[in-house]
Amino acid sequence: MQGTCLSWLQDTSYSHIDHELICAFVERWNELILTLDDVSCLLHLIIDGLLLSHSSITRDEAVDMMVEHLGSNLGDALFEAR
Repeated sequence: MQGTCLSWLQDTSYSHIDHELICAFVERWNELILTLDDVSCLLHLIIDGLLLSHSSITRDEAVDMMVEHLGSNLGDALFEAR
């Protein structure tokens, strides 16, 4: 569990943790493409809310964000936002 970054599952507030299920989950981690629905079913977690909850932005705002947050130069940002 320590090498998979899933050790936090052991610290959940559930009163019963199926260790065999978690071990099986970890063993198959690299062999499966998991969806959010799979995780919800396996761990009995409620998935609620929007996947993306942002509004549209203008080209100029996109260029500004690329320069500020990604460190792009202005020319590259303008080219990518065309």
